[in-house]
Amino acid sequence: MGRIITMMILFLAAIASKALANPMAQDTDIKGRVLNQDNQPVAAASVYLMSSTANVLIKSAVTDENGVYTIIKAPKGSYYIEVTSVGYSKGKSAVFELGDQTYQAEDIKLSPSSQSIETVTVQGQMPTVRNVNGKLVLNVENSTLAAGNNALEVVKRAPGVSVDKDDNLQLMGQQGVTVTIDGRQTYMTGEQLSNFLKSTDAAQIKSVEVSTTRSAKEDAEGAVGSINIVLKKNNTEGFNGSFIASAAHGKHLRGNSSLSLNYKKRNTTLFGSYAYTNDKQENTLNLYREIRNRENITYFDQKAKFLERSKNHNFRAGIEQKTSENNTMMFQVSGNSYSEKSENSSFTNIGSAPSKIDSILRSPAKNDMGLDRISLNFNNEYKMDTLGQKLTLDLDWSIFNNDANMNYDNRMEFPDGSLVKPEQIDRSIMPTDIDIYVGKLDYVKPFKKGNLEAGLKYSKVKSDNNMVYDRLDGDVWENIAKRSSHFVYDEQIAAGYLDYSRPFGKWTAKVGLRAEYTISDAQFISNDASVKRDYLDLFPSANIGYNMSENHIFSLGYAKKITRPNYRFLNPFRYYIDEKTYQLGNPGVKPQYTHGFTLNYTLMQMFNFTLGTDITNDAIVESMGQDSVLNETWVTRENLGRSVTSYLNMNIPFKVGKIWTMNNNITGIYMHFKGPIAGYEVDRGSFFIQANSFHNFRINPQWSFEASVNGNTPFIYNLFKIQGRINTDLGANYNFKDQKSSLKLAVTDVFRSNRNNLDTDFNEFRSSIRQYNDNQTVRLTFTYKFGNLKQQIRKSDSKNEEKDRVSTN
Repeated sequence: MGRIITMMILFLAAIASKALANPMAQDTDIKGRVLNQDNQPVAAASVYLMSSTANVLIKSAVTDENGVYTIIKAPKGSYYIEVTSVGYSKGKSAVFELGDQTYQAEDIKLSPSSQSIETVTVQGQMPTVRNVNGKLVLNVENSTLAAGNNALEVVKRAPGVSVDKDDNLQLMGQQGVTVTIDGRQTYMTGEQLSNFLKSTDAAQIKSVEVSTTRSAKEDAEGAVGSINIVLKKNNTEGFNGSFIASAAHGKHLRGNSSLSLNYKKRNTTLFGSYAYTNDKQENTLNLYREIRNRENITYFDQKAKFLERSKNHNFRAGIEQKTSENNTMMFQVSGNSYSEKSENSSFTNIGSAPSKIDSILRSPAKNDMGLDRISLNFNNEYKMDTLGQKLTLDLDWSIFNNDANMNYDNRMEFPDGSLVKPEQIDRSIMPTDIDIYVGKLDYVKPFKKGNLEAGLKYSKVKSDNNMVYDRLDGDVWENIAKRSSHFVYDEQIAAGYLDYSRPFGKWTAKVGLRAEYTISDAQFISNDASVKRDYLDLFPSANIGYNMSENHIFSLGYAKKITRPNYRFLNPFRYYIDEKTYQLGNPGVKPQYTHGFTLNYTLMQMFNFTLGTDITNDAIVESMGQDSVLNETWVTRENLGRSVTSYLNMNIPFKVGKIWTMNNNITGIYMHFKGPIAGYEVDRGSFFIQANSFHNFRINPQWSFEASVNGNTPFIYNLFKIQGRINTDLGANYNFKDQKSSLKLAVTDVFRSNRNNLDTDFNEFRSSIRQYNDNQTVRLTFTYKFGNLKQQIRKSDSKNEEKDRVSTN
């Protein structure tokens, strides 16, 4: 472990020492003017500062009524400027070197365009992945492989992101990830979060931001980091919209369609969208396990097939109103109605030897699940002056109604088909209601050559889960009290924070402190018991940045973080997978605390390296148990031991020739755990690699192609050995000449190699899981844009960008 970390540090130090041989001065401004063929100023023209070495967009500005623009605080380097404006052909300056003093650029003259411009594109291609303020940003707005997919499939492609066998999101190989939408917490984890992302249309997504750093302004929740989904926002004047229709075929036919509308008139913007998804998937699972006692071993060989049919209606509507020059308010409502019907045909061969079958457990089950969500949001931003002082109020209210009805048929047979015991028919009804109330007040003020941020937040979450479990006795359903459970969880968090950042020449420093006061009450109404907690936590954070030049940027950060247990982990209810296998909640699980350290380095505005270590005490760990008499196996969560995870994430884009661009993300991870699991002391670590390689081939304005390959090497996670896997996706895109329509064809999991396989070989625990979800699909997506598509750009304050906050939650 020490050797790996030493090699990583020496690698970054070597790059830094090379960069130090050519130190640069601090950032400077660029000023210039845009004129037409008659030497008259061109107002509201878009100005782009492009790196001549990397051919990427660095900064942008907009000309005023005199055709003058100012690009503030550009790092020293080699650049050129591109200018676009409606009714004119694109303009471009010569390459120039930016030194220590303010640079006065040459006038750029635009010629009238011979054709009306429907859309304006910048010659320098926006990178697929960028480093923005320490966050890795995946741009998916026009991706062929993202077209027609859901939000979960898009998020899985982000740098350092992966999922486990149950579609739980992981970052840098770790669980404990906070997922936000436009900066707002979803307050969901596990299966609830997975279903929510599956029911969110990917056509609404602009980008995905991945961060392992944390500022005091952000919630402390999330042991490893956060994933922020940024939704699209249209600022085009007038009326416009888009329609998307997609059809796919895996083992079964599936499809979705969406309609987005936007109307902007001066200070008023109205927006709305609706999406419908009809999906059918067939997933397979093979589970082999052994239960040992002193005298013998019982072998279980289970094969299951899951046929899932789901339908989802997703909507969003709102208004953004600029009530004055300094005040903007926005109100929106969003929601979805998701229904799923699944059939599980499962049978388990049970015997005293792998080749000897003593009995067969047949466990067909039917699931009828529905999820209805509605969210209201109000946001008001007031700019108190022109220097950057502003006050932002954000209010959210969300309700979730989840109904899950299961029907079980457990039939234990001898190999000849006769019954070992009477057939057992059960059913469960599990309604879950979740109410979420959130209020935030944020204040920003320039202070003593720096920036001061302060704020307050209050959130209240209530989850009411009332499981009723019945068994058929003749013609009468009788309640099984030991399998029924009414669980109510209340959680309130009051938080306040203070952040201060300031530049010192080429250096920047940011320090912050966040306080969170948590009151939680877990009520086990069925047992007339409760677990109450009341605690105050302080979460310090700090970040030091060094902007050596345009080509070499460093930052070093620290943050203390928390992961509170999932509501489901606390409920001491048995979630049965079949008669002999279940998940067991643990009301004694406490929050875990993580100290995270990160070192970031950006080379040439393109290559991003992140070296990090997360140290977690009293880690929430998945543990196992089994009963050799009843032949039952269960999984539970406990606070066990100490977990240390170190990682090096490298994001390396390249451009090969004129048509081929690629982005490669490679993450080397070392995970070490020390502590008791399932009654045994564990002290072991594992190194593995996650990698993603994305390729784009832009043949001409009409044709482009995409390819993506991702996977991971085998590794050990607590009790489980996760097998390696690889996934390959291909896509083609055709833009029609009307510039309004496009057709995308994508094939996912081309070689059916994206499989979730894991093994357990730990003392008396022996198991093997082989799982394949219906990943291989062929998808065709048609997109049509209508209305006013001409680019209309308003003047904006170059020091204070307009806030972009549109969300589904």
